[in-house]
Amino acid sequence: MKKTTKNRKTETFIYKGLGIPVKLVNVPMKKAAGEWCIDIDMNKLMLAVLQEIIHKPTALTGNEIRYIRTYLEMTKTEFGKTFGVSHVAVLKWEDEQNKISPSLELCVRLYVLKHLDAKDREFRELYDDIDLQQLSKGPKRKIHPITIDATADELKKVAS
Repeated sequence: MKKTTKNRKTETFIYKGLGIPVKLVNVPMKKAAGEWCIDIDMNKLMLAVLQEIIHKPTALTGNEIRYIRTYLEMTKTEFGKTFGVSHVAVLKWEDEQNKISPSLELCVRLYVLKHLDAKDREFRELYDDIDLQQLSKGPKRKIHPITIDATADELKKVAS
């Protein structure tokens, strides 16, 4: 009699369900209804992706801005009002018709930290780590997926 396994680990898996590519490493999988599915806490994954987006050294892409806005459960109008712009400006950022200014992008990143109840040290570190000159160069056209180690209890960034 052949033993069927209900669980396994996949070395790498590209997950596209968040609107941006996420490369999961060491991802636990489980078989459900005859199909293999990732077996991770989606809330932890979404938070880990958000943390990586706000700490990345290059400019945000339109999809990353959209991800932040939807993670914060804000409409384009609410998001725009929060940062002193119209919903049309937010739409153009997300569709990459217009670039968000580097200083406003930094404000968005700091706002996310505030939403996450970050410690003062985390605000200072982000402020010190982000180079406005680098952000002014705009997002890179080739999108590299965020890489996250999906080992059981803790989702964490992996050097890519």
